[in-house]
Amino acid sequence: MPDLWIKALSGALRCSRADLGLTECGGGDTARAARLDIQGRAPLFVKFHPNADLLVAEARGLALLGPQVPVPAVHSLVPLEGERGALLVMEYLVLSPLRGDQHWFDAGQTLARLHQVQGPYYGETQHNFIGGMPQYNRPETDWPTFFAGQRLAPQLQWARQRGLDPELCRQVEQVIDVLPRWLPGQPSMALLHGDLWQGNLAMHGDQVCFYDPACYYGDPQVDLAMLNLFGRPPQNFYLGYQGHTISAADRRAWPVYDLYHWLNHYNLFGSSYRQAIASVCQTLLSEP
Repeated sequence: MPDLWIKALSGALRCSRADLGLTECGGGDTARAARLDIQGRAPLFVKFHPNADLLVAEARGLALLGPQVPVPAVHSLVPLEGERGALLVMEYLVLSPLRGDQHWFDAGQTLARLHQVQGPYYGETQHNFIGGMPQYNRPETDWPTFFAGQRLAPQLQWARQRGLDPELCRQVEQVIDVLPRWLPGQPSMALLHGDLWQGNLAMHGDQVCFYDPACYYGDPQVDLAMLNLFGRPPQNFYLGYQGHTISAADRRAWPVYDLYHWLNHYNLFGSSYRQAIASVCQTLLSEP
């Protein structure tokens, strides 16, 4: 595969194959990635996926985020011969984890700046992906309707096809049927990162950088819930985001947003996420 990459990249970058060198590095759960060294030029970051549409969507997401927050700049999208996928060529950034109060405060301010961007609807004009799964974005003007039809229902359908047991499917359906109980009807239509777990932000120099987006317009609490999914950020993040701790009323919708991601993880990675789905459903359905 790297030989095919080199051939495609040499044509796209208009340089000799001998001037290019690839060093594979971590590409996440759904893609392969490499550092591309180019004789006489700055290095680039290259991501491969067999589904070119996924990389098109990622490039669009980065373009939406870019005017507001630091992201890797997209250089080009390079198709591979024989419909074998594509390469997304981006700026190569030296990234490091967030450490200390100032980094997390800056992360909060950066996310708040992103959420100040408002759209005309919930959703987006183009569908995209969450991990490797499709994410539908047909615009709606009612948030619970959007989240039921474009988020939970498709994931539930795929989970059922992948063997999620009927009783748990029934519980997810119950949650969907009464979604307005937990979701605000008209939250702000903020521009969201969409897949903002703590592994999708890092420091580049003294700036907080976002990457691997799944952008759409929706409730800002979606990003905050996702950021807490695998561990709570330090308090300084919240001070940077809006100057105080997120209230219990703000967090009321978080289990619903968590359910979406647990269903997605079930569909991507298998039955080890069944218990997370069951736990969230129990929490939601036990409320009066």
